[in-house]
Amino acid sequence: MMPSMTAELEECRRLLAARNPADALARVDGLLTAGPGPLAAREVRLECLMALGRFEMAHELAAGILATDPGNAVAERHRLVLEHALRKPDLGAPAPGLRPFHSEVPREVLLRIQQAVHHYTYRRLQMVKDPFSLALYPMLLGALRPRTIIEIGSKAGGSALWFGDLLASLHIDGHVHSIDVIPVTDVQQANVTFHQGNGRRLEQSLSAQFLATCARPLLVVEDADHTRETSLAVLEFFHPHLRAGEYIVIEDGILSDLYPQIFPDCSSGPHVALRDFLSRRGSDYVIDPAYCDFFGYNATWASNGFLRKIA
Repeated sequence: MMPSMTAELEECRRLLAARNPADALARVDGLLTAGPGPLAAREVRLECLMALGRFEMAHELAAGILATDPGNAVAERHRLVLEHALRKPDLGAPAPGLRPFHSEVPREVLLRIQQAVHHYTYRRLQMVKDPFSLALYPMLLGALRPRTIIEIGSKAGGSALWFGDLLASLHIDGHVHSIDVIPVTDVQQANVTFHQGNGRRLEQSLSAQFLATCARPLLVVEDADHTRETSLAVLEFFHPHLRAGEYIVIEDGILSDLYPQIFPDCSSGPHVALRDFLSRRGSDYVIDPAYCDFFGYNATWASNGFLRKIA
């Protein structure tokens, strides 16, 4: 290499050592404008990309270095890390029927999250959503693009507003209908409507005519009192109305893992309802691992609760 390039690379390394990877990257990119450049410059660029968290670009560069210099120590070191970090989780294929209901998230972690869940707010309203759900629902809405969301259990209205805002942010022309025995009356939003109703007697709140006029696809979120009776009533009520490809989510089965002394052998209300429902109608639904297992096996408060209708 020319002395000027050697000096410039040393300056890039100094900037990296000083935790200034952005300036280091700008300088090394200046050296590589005319082509791939010398190996040492590409190694420095790889270190910069790793420091900046641009892992996909770093993985591509490491592969390019190894293609021309097999066994390169710098590229190989980062390749090993990146191939593990960037590998898509092996979620398994959805399959009809039952599967184990436990969560692999350690109970002490679940308990600490549960402490925070009841104090989590959205737009200053209590929301009661775990961090896994906060990440999973936007993915589900982005994939399903529901035109109607029906939520059973409004609480303070925070989750309904959140769903409404998610629809708007994803440019989905949809509407949220949120139902509770104690209806929310002090929250207004154009794409959200609050109703009074009981999850065990939804026919009193949602007529067949109303459901027939709802824009599709439909997403149902059952987040009421977490008893077997309510969860099962919601599942049975929506079963004839759901179409193939639509989802019903039964939340808070995680109570089995949080409080096994109260709900031994995965006997929380939602889990018992899901087990009962799927034992009879399992051929019509799959428990979708794309959401239940995205962060780990049943790493969600809706453990085994993301059901996609297939028939």
